[in-house]
Amino acid sequence: MGLSMMKIKALFSGWKNCDFEQYKEAYVLFGGGVSTHPNIVSFLEKHLDGQFYFYIKKTEFGIKGACFSYQNKKLIEEIQTKYPLSYDEIIFPIATDTKLFLPVKSKRLSPIHEINFINASYRSLFSKRQICLIKDSFSYKTRRNRSNEINKFKRAGGEIRPSSEFRAEELVDIYIDLYQKRWNQSHSEEQKKHLLEIYTELREHIFGNVLLINGKPCAYDFVLWADSPKWISFDAINGGYDPEYAHLSVGSVLMWVNIQEAKALCQQGDKTMRYSLGNPTFEYKNRWCETLPLGKVLF
Repeated sequence: MGLSMMKIKALFSGWKNCDFEQYKEAYVLFGGGVSTHPNIVSFLEKHLDGQFYFYIKKTEFGIKGACFSYQNKKLIEEIQTKYPLSYDEIIFPIATDTKLFLPVKSKRLSPIHEINFINASYRSLFSKRQICLIKDSFSYKTRRNRSNEINKFKRAGGEIRPSSEFRAEELVDIYIDLYQKRWNQSHSEEQKKHLLEIYTELREHIFGNVLLINGKPCAYDFVLWADSPKWISFDAINGGYDPEYAHLSVGSVLMWVNIQEAKALCQQGDKTMRYSLGNPTFEYKNRWCETLPLGKVLF
């Protein structure tokens, strides 16, 4: 579907072209996800060559929602591959009680939108994609095991420090080093530059902790977060740890402390936690997450 067809669909379904500020206004009202947050969109507008097109839906009662498309990309989640941002779940700023025709295409619409779009389906016949969201609660046994792991880690010289205590350059170096150790894959200079741009310009969206052993970083996850009126989104994009300390379960310890911090932040604002581990690609995600179906725009 070319851009002109997208504009025709928008026009016939009552959407109007709008500017970034109006899109931002809708996000403040209804919230969204990390990848659709105005700061992230603004960041990409600045760094990508193409053009974003914003749409808004209004009635006599006010704004009902907003969305965007990029250039002639068919799917929202195909916006770009230059920056390591997650498009595993698309949440647009849409009023929860509204039913609309969505003029842009996606195969990864959030479960949040299950009743919102008349031209989307969440049935497995049409959409087989899923999202892994951290469980709301864990068993007593799991909580006890994690607590024991944390104590063991600390007895071995382990330390848990918030990422806010590190400079952007330090966090990027830590991430690249531990990613290499875990996955045996290195980052190019260009990839490092892109990471540094994210960590510098989107600093307020960086979330989580760094684990250290005797002062040396041993586990770190690259997590972005975005606040909404009713929920807070956390995207765990990737991470790494030093296999030398695998016996101390540093990956589990890090995941647990990050989740507990996210949960506390949500409870503080009386909001729902949406902590995403992305696609159900690895078995370990089953232990941490519930897996929910994603929606697909059919026409």
